Amino acid sequence: MKKLLIVGAGDGGIILSHSVSASDFDITFIDRSDMHYFQPSLLHAALLGTAEKRISKRRLMPRRSKLVMGTVTSVDLANRSVTADGKSYDYDYVVVDTGSRPDYTSIPGHAGLYREFGDFHSDADAASRMYGKVRGFKGGKVVIGPTYPVFKCPPSPVEAAFLFEQQARRAGVTGNTEITYITPLPRAYPAESINEVVEPILKERGIRVLPFFDVDSVDAGARKIVSIEGDELSYDFAALVPPHKGAGVVKDNCDSDGFVNTDKYTLKIGKYDDAFCIGDATNIQTAKSGVTAHLEAKVVAKRLKGIDARFNGRTNCPFETGYGRALFVISSFESPAVKMRPSRMNYAMKKAMAAMAWPALKGYADPIFDAYFAMTNPEKRMAKSAPGA
Repeated sequence: MKKLLIVGAGDGGIILSHSVSASDFDITFIDRSDMHYFQPSLLHAALLGTAEKRISKRRLMPRRSKLVMGTVTSVDLANRSVTADGKSYDYDYVVVDTGSRPDYTSIPGHAGLYREFGDFHSDADAASRMYGKVRGFKGGKVVIGPTYPVFKCPPSPVEAAFLFEQQARRAGVTGNTEITYITPLPRAYPAESINEVVEPILKERGIRVLPFFDVDSVDAGARKIVSIEGDELSYDFAALVPPHKGAGVVKDNCDSDGFVNTDKYTLKIGKYDDAFCIGDATNIQTAKSGVTAHLEAKVVAKRLKGIDARFNGRTNCPFETGYGRALFVISSFESPAVKMRPSRMNYAMKKAMAAMAWPALKGYADPIFDAYFAMTNPEKRMAKSAPGA
């Protein structure tokens, strides 16, 4: 059997392990943690106080696979070697699925803000810390938004603004609450077609959008957020999404943020035919999300079988707008995001997808997801909505 080494046991790596034959590959995972979180559940834990969804990774992996607990420090593609905690592992094929990590050190003062308010991107403790602040909020100035263009789950900062407003309204404190959504980008949501839907809802709910706000520093003592241009925002509550960085462990094949230089179609790393990267770890310009990792894993599984499969950049991000409504951000390399209105049906679909999270990772829900992805193909939907279609 061929040795398949999966560096990092994220959504993509686990899906991949169930998508190749156990009789063809001897599968070994290397990961520093045995706990797997359903990342979207952290947003609800932080803003709504619900329980986060987590499970042991061993329960998600194929029975014949092995899990090595350790921190990977180097992936040497030229020598087919991976180093973790000083020990080397060889392979026939390697798949890097090391994800992305919030960086609280690159913006002065951000670490202090994180310690006080928590967040919805890192772990259950941080989410619980944030909900304590949300629950105790009695009114004041609120600042929510990303600090850097690269972060996982593109809808999540806007979702956080919507859910905070929902909670403030239910607590009866919107009259003395001012919510500002900041972003370094020119609009609230990167995809213009989705922004055309989202910004009017933000305005309707009294949430001010402040574009081109590049956070330079946070003064936790004075409770001020300062932009590179010198503008200041004071706050009583703040939820800033930190810059996200890659692990930077693939030797000579990472960009300045530590993400792996990956071919966007084949998912190969550099010139190597035996090395692939999937999920948040890639430098591909598409959403860092579970669905993206899912579809990339399926492409790599086919390529390991000798099939010339290609990734088309497909995204399918659920986007909650509060009050039991949601939309989906559906796009690909060839198609911009499909313009979609929030609805209760979309919210129900979002909940159903969350309920199927663990079966989906193990491949049990493949027929359902295959049918769904075919039905929501963005190219077909754009063609139907085109003038004269």
